[in-house]
Amino acid sequence: MPVKPTAYLSRKIHRLIVLQVLILCAFTSLGQTNISGIVNSYYKVIEVIPAKACVRLNTVAGLAHLQKTLLIQMKGASVITTNGATFGDTTSLNDAGNYEIAIICAINGDSVFMYHNFLNSYTVASKVQLVKFAEYNSAKVVDTVKASPWNNTAGTGGVIAITVSQDLILNAPIYADSSGFRGGGYVLSNGTCFNTPFAATGYIYNAANTGPQNGAAKGEGVYDFPAAQSGGRGAPANGGGGGNNHNNGGAGGANLSAGGKGGGNSSSAGCTTELHGLPGKALSSWNGKKIFLGGGGGAGHSNGTPAPLRGGGHGGGIIFIEADNLTGNSFKITANGGKGGNALSDGASGAGAGGTVIMDVNTYSGSVTIQANGGKGGDENDLGTAQRCYGGGGGGSGGAIYFTGSIPGVPVSITGGNAGLEFGGDPACNAAVPAANGSNGNTISPYMIRQATDSASYCLSIEPLAVRLIYFKIVAVESDILLQWRVANPETIEKFIVEKIVGGEWRAVYTLKADDVNQYYHYTDEYPNAATNFYRIRMIEKNSALSYSPVRQLNWSQKNDRFGLYPNPASHQVTVTGDFSTTTRIRLIDASGKLTWDKKIVNNTASVSIDLSSFQPGVYIMQIGNEIKKIIVRK
Repeated sequence: MPVKPTAYLSRKIHRLIVLQVLILCAFTSLGQTNISGIVNSYYKVIEVIPAKACVRLNTVAGLAHLQKTLLIQMKGASVITTNGATFGDTTSLNDAGNYEIAIICAINGDSVFMYHNFLNSYTVASKVQLVKFAEYNSAKVVDTVKASPWNNTAGTGGVIAITVSQDLILNAPIYADSSGFRGGGYVLSNGTCFNTPFAATGYIYNAANTGPQNGAAKGEGVYDFPAAQSGGRGAPANGGGGGNNHNNGGAGGANLSAGGKGGGNSSSAGCTTELHGLPGKALSSWNGKKIFLGGGGGAGHSNGTPAPLRGGGHGGGIIFIEADNLTGNSFKITANGGKGGNALSDGASGAGAGGTVIMDVNTYSGSVTIQANGGKGGDENDLGTAQRCYGGGGGGSGGAIYFTGSIPGVPVSITGGNAGLEFGGDPACNAAVPAANGSNGNTISPYMIRQATDSASYCLSIEPLAVRLIYFKIVAVESDILLQWRVANPETIEKFIVEKIVGGEWRAVYTLKADDVNQYYHYTDEYPNAATNFYRIRMIEKNSALSYSPVRQLNWSQKNDRFGLYPNPASHQVTVTGDFSTTTRIRLIDASGKLTWDKKIVNNTASVSIDLSSFQPGVYIMQIGNEIKKIIVRK
C-alpha cells in the first residue's frame, strides 16, 4: 500500500530529530556493553511468504524495526532410506543449510517483513529458525557467551550471532561447543544376542526397542529420521551411525568432512558379531551458500555396567562474529564437537563434529584462538573380561571456519577428533577392530556472507530502509588522516559527503558516489589541521533521505612517530626501523580495510623486513603498535 503523505512527513521529522541527537552527542563517546551468557533470541518460523519477503513466527517478542537477524534452515536433506550399506547417503540437500542475513522492516501481528527479497527458498517443515543478532556499539565479554543448545523439538537454538560496530573485547570465551546436532542417546539393552549370520546385521532399527536393542541410537544431522530408523549402524547424512548388537562402537559425526567409524566387537566367545557404526558423511557447502551445525555422534551398543559418560557426543554450533576490532586477550572462540561416551566392557560412543564459525572482523589484536574441532571418540575399557573385547567410539570431523578477509595471524584449528581407545582387552580375543579418527575440517577465505541487496518492493512501500553504518573511524597516516567507514546496505545510498570543521563550521571537503555492492569506503585528508580535526559523513540516500555519521576527532599534536620504513613506494620488500625493544605487532591493511598481514615482533631488534612479493599493487596502511604509516606497493 502506498505511503501516505502524513506518514512520509512523520518519517522526515523523525530523521531530523535523530540528526539533532547525533549532533548533540557527537563529542560524547558511546558506551561499552558488558555481555555474558546467552545473548541471542531464537524464533521458530511457521511460514515463509517470499513475495512479501515475510516470515511468520511463533512469537515476535523482542524483535524490532531495523533489527538484524539470521534466517536459516537446519534440516531437510533427502537420503537413501533402504536398509542397506547406502542408508543415509545424501541424494539432495534440498534447502538444508540455506541461510542469509536479513534486516527487519516492519512487524505486523506474527508476521515479520524484511527490507530485501530472500536469496533462498526455505521449507518450513524442515526446521527453519530466525535468530536475533546481539547488536552493540562496543562490547566486552565478561563471562562466557554461550549458544542455547539445538532443540530439535522446538526447531531452534545452536547459534551465536554478534555484531559490534567498533570493539569486541574478550575477557572470557565465546563458546558454542556441543551446541549443535545431538548425539545418539544412551539406551541400556537386555543381554540377548544371536550369533547367526543374520543377527542384527541391519542398518536401521528403532533405538527405543530394548528387548534387545539391535541397533544403538544414531547421531542427529540434516536428515530428520523417523523413530523406525533411529538406531543401527547406518549413518544418517552427517550424523554418526550407532553400534549394532552386540557392544559395537558408535561412529563420529560430520560437517564438510567425514567422521570416523566406530570400533568393532572382536570377542572370541559369546556374542562375536562385528557390526560397528558407520561414520557421518561429508556435506557440501555449495560454494559457501550453505552452513551446518556439526553432526552428532552415534551411540555405542550397551548391555552392561553404565559408565559415567554415555551416548554420542553433540556437534558444535554455529558462530557469527562481526566487529571492526577484536581484542582476544588469550581467550577462545570455539564451536567444537563433544566427546563420545566411554564404556566399560560395552560399545563406546562416537563424537560430535565441529560446527561452523564465520568471522567478519577487520583487525585482530591480542591473542585469540578460533576452533571448530571434532570431538574425541569414547574409550572402551574391556576390564580384562575373558575373551570379550568391544569397540571404541569414532572421532568427530573438524568443522568449518570462514573469514571474510585474509586468514588472520591467530591460531585457527579445525582438527578431526581422535578415535576412542580400547584397552584392558584379553589376549585371547580376536584381532582388535579399532575406531577411526574424524577427518580434519575446512578453513575458507575470503568468504562473502549471504545477504541480499535486492530491495523488497512490498517493504519499501511500508518503510524505506535507513542507512546502517557499521563503523566510521579515523587514523593518522604519516602526514595525512585516513577516514574509513563501512555500511551494511550500500545499495540504498546515492553518495557520501565527507565534512570537516573549517573556520568553526562544517564544510564539505569530498564527495564519493556509492557502489551498490561495495560496503567499504575511505578518504584521505592530506591537509589536516595542526591541532584537533573533526569529521563526519553525510549520507544521501537514493530516495533523497539524509543521515549523518557520528563525529570523529583526532588531535594531530598527539601523533607519535617512533618508526620509519623504506623504501616507500616499494615493490618486493619493505624494512621497518625503530625501537623494537618491547613486543610490537605489525599489521598491513589494504585500502578496503581488510587485514592482509599480521605478525608479532618479539626480538630486540632495530629493523624488520617484510616480503611484499605476494601483495597486489596499491596503497596499504601499516599499523606498528599504536603508530600508523602509509605504504605504496608497486610492481
